[in-house]
Amino acid sequence: MPINKTRPLLSIDLIFDTPEWAKSRLSARKRVSEVLHTAWNMVPGHPRHIYPEITITLTNDASIQILNRDYRDKDKPTNVLSFPMWNNLGEIPDNNGGGASFPLGDIIIAFETISREATEQGKPLVDHFTHMLVHGFLHLLGYDHMKDEEARVMESLEIKILKKLLIPNPYV
Repeated sequence: MPINKTRPLLSIDLIFDTPEWAKSRLSARKRVSEVLHTAWNMVPGHPRHIYPEITITLTNDASIQILNRDYRDKDKPTNVLSFPMWNNLGEIPDNNGGGASFPLGDIIIAFETISREATEQGKPLVDHFTHMLVHGFLHLLGYDHMKDEEARVMESLEIKILKKLLIPNPYV
């Protein structure tokens, strides 16, 4: 079966888990789609035969702290967490180029933390939100920053994607 060219590149399930996101006036739904489609098209070497399914949960510090504690042994809120379904994209079955959908994983972003960080760093909330979304997405695709070389590769790709989205380098 040939790939349907009219099908969206990504399937995104967006969950608003706390009212702070709605009150922020950040038009997250449109932004999430724009950011993730841009990032997916800019990531080198990803398989073009799959249609990733991603769940984004926009939550608060209390909820993300529980996840951070339970899954990372860090009993404090954080800005973004990613839970990939695959260790790397090479594990995703080929399905003979049939254009199958595959779950990539979940991204969770905490409103209070990114709002506070944006203020502290003198950045617009939408820019910092976008950066955290790109950062979390790259983790789903197997990128990491635990070692210096990994961090260099991941951060340079983040910078490139953010530039395409007209957002300045967050690392300067």
